[in-house]
Amino acid sequence: MLAAAADEVVLRNGDRIRGEITSLADGKLLLRTDYAGEIALRWREVAALSTTGPVTVMRAGARTPLHGTLQALYGGRLLLVAPDGAAHELSLDEITHLNPPPWESGIGAAYAGRITLAAAFTRGNTEDERIDADGEFTARARDYRYALSARVERDDEPQIGVSTAWLANTNYDRFLETDRFAYVRGSLEHDRAKDIAQRASAGAGYGAELAAGHASLTVRGGVDYVTVDRYAAANERYPALGWGVKAGYPPWFHEHEGFWNLEDTDAVFVRSKTGLRLPLLKGLGVSAQLNLDWERRPAPGRKSTDSTLLIGIDYAW
Repeated sequence: MLAAAADEVVLRNGDRIRGEITSLADGKLLLRTDYAGEIALRWREVAALSTTGPVTVMRAGARTPLHGTLQALYGGRLLLVAPDGAAHELSLDEITHLNPPPWESGIGAAYAGRITLAAAFTRGNTEDERIDADGEFTARARDYRYALSARVERDDEPQIGVSTAWLANTNYDRFLETDRFAYVRGSLEHDRAKDIAQRASAGAGYGAELAAGHASLTVRGGVDYVTVDRYAAANERYPALGWGVKAGYPPWFHEHEGFWNLEDTDAVFVRSKTGLRLPLLKGLGVSAQLNLDWERRPAPGRKSTDSTLLIGIDYAW
């Protein structure tokens, strides 16, 4: 239960709403209440507010946030009292965020991760059932973002017995503007079914966050160097045009990355995953995901397309 001495928001129509102010972003003030859970209020409808504890405040045109307790004054004015007793007078109009995440406030970094365990049904270079584990970890600050991800598949085929395929990715983004970044990336893959003992790529380029929030869209493109060591076919070394797309509109998500050989433009390969994640309990959910790998010119005797349907349990933090 919320304490009796709760934060208070006064609307322009005179209504007073008590609860716990959690955040302000994109013109919406979120307030957690005992009687209605978390509610969203339009910031332009707020006439005054006060808090019982300190909040972090960001102002238009200022990169350094303020931290303190807010008190209502008059005419849309607020007094912010910092923990050291210093006071700052603000107007509602100049406040853009309350309790912003690290990538907006510049304070610290936010960490997130996800693990998915699934049963897989495969058609392509292999036709079998298998166990699939997929995980990712991301750190996001105002000036940078880095991500690590890995996928492991364990096959049990009557013809060849037990085999393991895996893919690992890493990337580092350095933000040049709020929604523009330079990146370096790398990946390492092993898959006997595709005649790949090891396929490595490393590259750099430029990217943009075209949408962020509930709906998200990030694109990137640059130059990579790809090496492929094969079991039977000839090994390969070549520069490539590399690109990537990451999009989401919960519960839907999509990611893909591609590499186009710049020395032999008939050679292209793409890796993608698309699916749905449905929450069950806090952090725990179910997922349905289609992994689709395509090579325009695969190794001799291999098929161009590998598709894997995964139905599994998903845990995010």
